[in-house]
Amino acid sequence: MKAKLKKILKKKALLNVVSSLLLQLATIISGFIVQRIVLEYFGSDANGLVSSLTQFLSYVSLIEGGLSSVIMTSLYKPLHDKNDEKISAIMKTSTNFFRKISAIHIVYSVALAIIYPLLSNTGFSFAYVASLTMILSFMMLLQYMFSVPYQTLLKADRATYVVSLTQVIITVLNVISAVAIVNIFPNMHVFKIVASALYIIQPIVYSWYIRKHYNINRKTKIDNNLIKNRWNGFGINVAAFIHNNTDVAILTIFTDLRVVSVYAVYALVTTGLKRFIQAIASAMAPSIGRIYASGDSDLLDKKFGIFEYMIFILVFYIFTLAALLITPFVMIYTNGINDADYYQPLFGVLIVLSEALYLIKFAHLHLSYVADRYRDITKPAILEAVLNIVLSLVLVQWLGMNGVMIGTIVAMAYRMVFHVWYTKKIIPLRVQWKFYARLLGFCIATLMAVMICVVLVPPIEYNIWNWLWHAVIYAVVLLVGYGLFSIICCRDEVKGLSKYMKN
Repeated sequence: MKAKLKKILKKKALLNVVSSLLLQLATIISGFIVQRIVLEYFGSDANGLVSSLTQFLSYVSLIEGGLSSVIMTSLYKPLHDKNDEKISAIMKTSTNFFRKISAIHIVYSVALAIIYPLLSNTGFSFAYVASLTMILSFMMLLQYMFSVPYQTLLKADRATYVVSLTQVIITVLNVISAVAIVNIFPNMHVFKIVASALYIIQPIVYSWYIRKHYNINRKTKIDNNLIKNRWNGFGINVAAFIHNNTDVAILTIFTDLRVVSVYAVYALVTTGLKRFIQAIASAMAPSIGRIYASGDSDLLDKKFGIFEYMIFILVFYIFTLAALLITPFVMIYTNGINDADYYQPLFGVLIVLSEALYLIKFAHLHLSYVADRYRDITKPAILEAVLNIVLSLVLVQWLGMNGVMIGTIVAMAYRMVFHVWYTKKIIPLRVQWKFYARLLGFCIATLMAVMICVVLVPPIEYNIWNWLWHAVIYAVVLLVGYGLFSIICCRDEVKGLSKYMKN
């Protein structure tokens, strides 16, 4: 019986990983298609406006205060025990809370629709901006009112594939509808109305699945303790939010929508790559939690080293390749779009570096979550957020987009150093120099590989075939470089990772 259950869970885990990676791939491809359509049919100003409004609308998510993480943690035990009454209480509480957020979201959206066009020099009419704001807010409203509590339950019960595959369907339909709309009636408002309306699919699918697989009592009482506990992860939530959203807000205030559009195009690449790496890393993350719970420090140190190495190899390989290719890609992608200057090679490198620093601490940050050290890591998270905002506000005055990215890089570097130091408090056997020795080794390997790439295949004219040729050569050179470094300096971790992949 246990063997059969283990086999089912293994298949479920594989399905979750595959569906998650499929979603990331679909999201990346659709993002490029849809944003290109917006640039071509509506222009860089409209693209910048949509990016800016989307970021400002997302600020209401701060009210959540990390409740989603608390809900997921609270669901693990009752799901394991098949305690339907407890599951029902958690779901009733979270649904009730998110309905309240929905009401706040409506008020906030109306206020933003009035204030944003009055204070921002967008070049669009008040009615155009205000109505577009309300249309974009509809998608988020659907999420809060109907989808978020259901998503959390499904993820906690290892049914992430339901969420991922539903989103894949929405993503594909969005691309199809976008192509159809601009060829039939190219209007930005219609374009976004259809995209937002597609999210009605989510609550329909989730409700059907949950009714079929769970026994939820909707008349049960609310658990107020759950709401109180949401503040445990608030600081971490704020830091992550600021990392993902503050740059566009600052650029909107201190520059113009065309600069925001340039940022959004480059960020489309780095955000897609970041999510792809997070999806892969999340597959190994639960095993660290189980080992920590076992209390075996020696095994935890060993497995953590393998986890850390996996993050290193993924981040360095993918993001070094991105640093070499991002600006040529953007120039090809925006070919024919001449209303903004998309040639920003320094910015391309800086935005790649900032996301790499954000990810490189993933193993250490996850370990803090597993050990339930939210209180200890909250202040550094808030300090990172403050550093990011203050430095970005100061440097944007002189350096524009590059200044904003430098502020983000400094903040990310600080948080990385803190988490590497803090890991020793959780794993006493772990020493800091291992991380920095590995970081230095990967940096040297990267520098040598990049020099070989630039010498062997120097960048020339921008066209798709030339870019693909460069991408293949660069990918092979980096693969060989990091492969040799790993065999020489990380032999135990390579063997451990290989064994984990086989299992």
